[in-house]
Amino acid sequence: MPIEISLFDPSSASNADLAAHYRLTTEVMTLDHPDQPLPALEEYVELLREPATAMGPISRWVMREDGHIMAGASAIYPRHENRHMSVVRVVVSPARRRGGAGTMMLRAILPDLGIDGRTLVMANGVKADATGELWARELGFVRTRAHERQMLALADVDPALWERPVPAGFRLERWIGSAPEKLLEEYARARTAILDAPRGDSQLIATDWTAERVRSHEADLRARDVQSVVTVAVRESSGRIVGITEIELWPNQPSQAMQMDTAVVAAFRGHGLGLVIKGAMLRWLRVERPVIAEIFTHTAHDNAHMIRINHALGYTTLAVVAELQIGIAELTERLESL
Repeated sequence: MPIEISLFDPSSASNADLAAHYRLTTEVMTLDHPDQPLPALEEYVELLREPATAMGPISRWVMREDGHIMAGASAIYPRHENRHMSVVRVVVSPARRRGGAGTMMLRAILPDLGIDGRTLVMANGVKADATGELWARELGFVRTRAHERQMLALADVDPALWERPVPAGFRLERWIGSAPEKLLEEYARARTAILDAPRGDSQLIATDWTAERVRSHEADLRARDVQSVVTVAVRESSGRIVGITEIELWPNQPSQAMQMDTAVVAAFRGHGLGLVIKGAMLRWLRVERPVIAEIFTHTAHDNAHMIRINHALGYTTLAVVAELQIGIAELTERLESL
């Protein structure tokens, strides 16, 4: 039975191929990440055709057997901080696992992973200690970091947990969409507080925020019709933003929200500002977006402080996912030896 690996362009793919790609993804999600809600076909196709590109451009491939899609892969090529790496995802139909399809796919796309002198392959969001990670580790990938996937079911949590008084000398501000021009520089500077979050052995470098990068991020969200809600803590005496938290609301997921970065500037930690700003955000969502039923987030497994904050607000941990990496030279040697 002939096997073919080729680039996959969602913008020109047939409806049949898009539906087959969707079936592959939902089969894998159902097995590997049963705690995650499955997107509808229309939502999935829209995400394929309008992906988040703030990190960098993305390429996709599919593996077909007798014309039927049985595996897929994607690679993101970071264009800012992480130009030394390609971020890869390989998925194989559960019925075809342990038969060499994933290795064949990885071997086929390997030349593209070293584009522009990139030297590292990274994979993230891999279910820890499950089939995918075990396969990758057999090929020489090393786990560098793990994240806890957490979820807050708003109806199951006492809203009193979110009532956190604002410490004296601070005030909260909130906006939707774009940061006010008067706060833009301060907001960009405060976002860089995430740079000292626990990273394990990961070589993935967090965004070094500038005012220009903030505006680019906001424009990317608007282009995909994603609504960003930001709450910040401001030091009254100086006007400095000292804490930030961001929620994303996706158009095709009306009952769900994604908790993005939360960070407090190092000099102002210890005041409980993380709990304050996240609690204020949850109170706002409950009143202004009552359709939201669940909030999802990923928190570094070794970021004990943020995990405690999330648990204090009512989040529960659903699963642990791994970040894996390997040098392209080593991966090449491994694949050539098989």
